[in-house]
Amino acid sequence: HSPELGPPEMVMELAYRLIVETRRPFPNIRNQVITLITPVMDVDGRARQVDWYRSNIKGHTDYYDMPPASSPFWGHYTYHDNNRDGIAISQPLTRNYVNGFFEWLPTVSLDLHESVPLLYVAGGTGPYNPNINSVTTTEWHALANYEVSRLTGLGLKGVWTWGFYTGWYPGYLLWVSNNHNTMGRFYETFGNGSAETMERDLKGSKFAGKDVLSRQWYRASPPPRKFTWSMRNNTNYMQTGVLASLEMVAHNGPVFLENFYKKG
Repeated sequence: HSPELGPPEMVMELAYRLIVETRRPFPNIRNQVITLITPVMDVDGRARQVDWYRSNIKGHTDYYDMPPASSPFWGHYTYHDNNRDGIAISQPLTRNYVNGFFEWLPTVSLDLHESVPLLYVAGGTGPYNPNINSVTTTEWHALANYEVSRLTGLGLKGVWTWGFYTGWYPGYLLWVSNNHNTMGRFYETFGNGSAETMERDLKGSKFAGKDVLSRQWYRASPPPRKFTWSMRNNTNYMQTGVLASLEMVAHNGPVFLENFYKKG
């Protein structure tokens, strides 16, 4: 989604660190995982969104008093549904991703988005689509729980799973993975819809009927109500989550590969 500005910024730094860093867990990830990165899914939409930011959003630091964050022209024909075309496969974006999937057959795929505070890692609430292999849904939870545990242990508040996504809709873009013996998930990282640093207030934010500030079994360390949020915060949360995911796959590569063949 083009107005979700953080992922293309984050993956540039991630790629660099995966190449040059010598601290754990980077050497093991390099040795055990072939990492494929799609920096921008909708390149035209990204260009339009950057132009929109420079023309209309830049300099506005009050999230609650600013022009619309989204460019009106992105996601050709489909707008925000441009990653929900997995049944018709009518859009060039979808066809490009599907072709890339069948060329490389990635065992684990991760789709990076922006919305809810502060980092949601998908595991699904159910009802799960009955056509998805039961091993796949358990893999969703295995990775999600590891990520929540790892990031919470590092002191990152507001990392959670479960209460945002069902795990049913087969037209979501990454279901080309789930439908073909591999596994696809997504993140939602908190964002400002801007590159500016802003003061944010989470009062009244609810998901799955629960206040996002409340402690739940799926959100052991809730976020603070008020805080300052920047693109750097967005990158830190998202990148740390991705590294935790890569770390787990690096440690358990044979299991994920074995599951790929068992599902088939």
